[in-house]
Amino acid sequence: MKRKTFFPVLFSLVMLICVLFIVWYLPSVGGLRFRLDDVRKSLETSQGRERKQQHEYDETVAAIPETEAELEQILPLCEEAKEEVKALKEERKTLRKEKKELESSESSGSEEVTDHE
Repeated sequence: MKRKTFFPVLFSLVMLICVLFIVWYLPSVGGLRFRLDDVRKSLETSQGRERKQQHEYDETVAAIPETEAELEQILPLCEEAKEEVKALKEERKTLRKEKKELESSESSGSEEVTDHE
């Protein structure tokens, strides 16, 4: 008779262990799958960003020779413009001095006219 009571207890114990395992396993696997999907999406996003950055870098590197050629054409014009600005500033200074001289000579000339009257 002891044998009959031992089997149901053993069976109940094994079933209880199986149920506890399933209760632990299902949420654990669900959480792991969620984290795995999240990491997979993050990886895809990062790889997409990397591809985009590489594409932009390649475009920039390809544009460098064209930009350098354009710079070689513009640089002499820039230097000429700087020299012209410098010359114009000198001319402006000269003209201002002449204007002051003319104004001072006019004011002294008008004083002489008022003195004679």
